Amino acid sequence: MALRLRNTLGGRLEEFRPIESGHVRLYHCGPTVKEASSIAKFRSYVLADVLRRTLERAGYETLQVMNITDVGHLNEFEEDLVEMAAARSGRYAWELAEEETQKFHDDRRALHILDAHVYPRARDHIDDMIALVGELEAKGLTYQAGKSVFLDVSRLDRFGELSSLSREELARRAEEGATRAGGARRNPLDVELWRSDVLHQMCWDSPWGRGFPGWHVECAAMSRKYLGGVFDIHTGTDDLIFPHHECEIAQVEPLTGQPLARFWLHSAGVTLDGEPMSRRLGNEVTVRELVASGFRGPVIRLSLLSKHYREPLDFGDEALGWARGAVNMILGFREHVLESLEAAAEPTGGSLGSWIPRTSAEFDRALEDDLDVRGAVDAVTRALEELTPDDIGDPAAALNALEDWNTVLGVF
Repeated sequence: MALRLRNTLGGRLEEFRPIESGHVRLYHCGPTVKEASSIAKFRSYVLADVLRRTLERAGYETLQVMNITDVGHLNEFEEDLVEMAAARSGRYAWELAEEETQKFHDDRRALHILDAHVYPRARDHIDDMIALVGELEAKGLTYQAGKSVFLDVSRLDRFGELSSLSREELARRAEEGATRAGGARRNPLDVELWRSDVLHQMCWDSPWGRGFPGWHVECAAMSRKYLGGVFDIHTGTDDLIFPHHECEIAQVEPLTGQPLARFWLHSAGVTLDGEPMSRRLGNEVTVRELVASGFRGPVIRLSLLSKHYREPLDFGDEALGWARGAVNMILGFREHVLESLEAAAEPTGGSLGSWIPRTSAEFDRALEDDLDVRGAVDAVTRALEELTPDDIGDPAAALNALEDWNTVLGVF
């Protein structure tokens, strides 16, 4: 498979080649486990799943890591998102994080998202984060101000390459989203690595005082631990390009002298009736709400793939209607060929229908073109829609073809 991916780093369509022949290492930004993740976030999780499935279908061995953020993710008011959500519900932060982590796994399984090989939790890797900050400090790249340790971004020549924005524009955006700790920074772009705060529910001893890690240092330390200083592909939502992914790069590349990830893939945002989906607007939709309302997991899954992952998706009747039709057609055809096989007293030995290699070729071409899953699904449903009983050929071959395509689509 000649897989071509549009790399956010550089913005070009590039042919994918792994660092190590036959092996692909993948890192995906996972949930902050404070509440149910919206389908906007799940769009990126489905992208990660389709990417892995596509690579494995092509014969690669994968190592897939998705983090669980359960500490250190602050809002603009200096409140830890997990602690704040726990306080609203009258629970301890660890209790809420554990509960929401389990619910996240229930949600992703409903969408037939494969288990990642590792789900590292931030709170289990504090020592790795402290070690990373210590290495940056030893290189003279950090400073202490107020209660925090910061990475001095002025020492980094390549900061901003992922987002392709000027330092001035990045600084403007950083100031807009700054917390109160921003006043201690020398530069609005400097990355907070560690915060000393003994009043924080979740805190640990460190060389810089008892406290907790900055959000951006978590993925940097955990990806490095499990995938090494350089790996193949990093994915996430496009709102993480800056500051989160730029800051991940800034913390690891000075230590390795190499790019953190060779490829970066980002899913675009999700709207509802044209409005951006956000908690602030009160229009977020979650997987568990949709399942409770009677929507099947495969329909939700394909609805999130109904547009190319880099295009904004309006989640509504059009997306759900297309997905429902595709799922019904695929599952209906599968049931038909299973019944045909069961009814046959012995293998039919029928001919291979010409529609199978033709459809497989179209399916592959779509996936090779920057994971055009919508095009791949349309290739399958178009073929099934045009089939007559005489065209199907050997039902065993038809079933094998359907199962092959399903290794990527994850419908059944």
